[in-house]
Parts: sequence; structure tokens; C-alpha cells
Amino acid sequence: MTYVVVTIKKITDLEAFREYAVRAQPMVERHGGKYVAVDKVPDVRSGEWPFARTIIVAYPNFAAARKFYDSPEYREIIPIRMRAIDANIVIVRDPEEAGIDMDPRKSGA
Repeated sequence: MTYVVVTIKKITDLEAFREYAVRAQPMVERHGGKYVAVDKVPDVRSGEWPFARTIIVAYPNFAAARKFYDSPEYREIIPIRMRAIDANIVIVRDPEEAGIDMDPRKSGA
């Protein structure tokens, strides 16, 4: 499993954000993505979380997540996203796909 994690620092244009969200959701789903978490106020247990919203979308694998992000249809709405939000977007692979041995007795855990 691979995840696209979006941490929104600030919503700069609410109407543009709504337009982006309405257009992005069906694209996410067409590329095999599923929204697994969306939170405005997560339960921060350590440190700080200075974000207005956190979104996690699961994809079956890294290739599917990249295919979504790099698709012509998604590229078309990136200017709307850029106008709407100030955000960090990362693609994070599960340990197996990332080639990380999770045995804490081994290096690289």
C-alpha cells in the first residue's frame, strides 16, 4: 500500500479549494485511490501539528499513486490547488514496497 499525505498549512482561497476538491475526488478514485483519513483537528500526542487539514489517500502501490499525480487530468487542476492552498504533498510507501526491513534489531528500521 502507498499513501499520499497532504498537510494543508493554509487555505488561501476557499472557493478554489472547494472546486479543486470536487474535481480531484473522482480522479483519485479512478486511479485506485481511497480517502482513508481527513481531519481538521487531529489528536496531537507529541510535538506540534500546525496544519489546517490533514488528508491521507491510500493507493494499491507507488506506481498507482504516481500515475494519479502525473496524469494529464490532475496536472490540469494543479493551478487551482496552488491558488487554493499552501500545502505539503508526499507519497509514502509501505515498508515492503520501500524495501525497509521493520525488524528493529536490524539497521534501517
